[in-house]
Amino acid sequence: MTIVLAGSGPMVVDEVTESGDGYWYKRGNISTFIDRARVVRVEYPKPAGETAAPEPTESTGRWRLADAGRVKDFFLTKFNRPLPLSAFGQSDLHTRWGLDHRNGMDVNLHPDSAEGRALIEFLRTESIPFLVFRGPIPGVATGPHIHVGNRSSRSYGR
Repeated sequence: MTIVLAGSGPMVVDEVTESGDGYWYKRGNISTFIDRARVVRVEYPKPAGETAAPEPTESTGRWRLADAGRVKDFFLTKFNRPLPLSAFGQSDLHTRWGLDHRNGMDVNLHPDSAEGRALIEFLRTESIPFLVFRGPIPGVATGPHIHVGNRSSRSYGR
């Protein structure tokens, strides 16, 4: 990822998390805050040959949790093991964070692993909306995973 700063050149970083006042970015093991006024934009890498939206990627395809069987069947056929789910629909953690996750599922795969890349390609091909997380984001993600479904809103349980 690249953070483009006002009045200076781009800065390549490992992770970026937006907060109310600015951005937290991580390079190596060091996390640093940068004021919003200094940031022109954040650029996310695109997969080779891809012109789609930056990651985290969210497509506009239709999705219902009832369609999860398609994803599970793909993974079982391709890798001869069940899809490793860490959340299917609403979980206690999503409720505590105020996220409406009733129509989403979280797949416990790193998006850069061979299995993660194959799943992402399948989701793109099938126009199934998804988001990828390469690491933890406080109040959003506990670690690397692939969220299948539309973005979870913050209005749940409040």
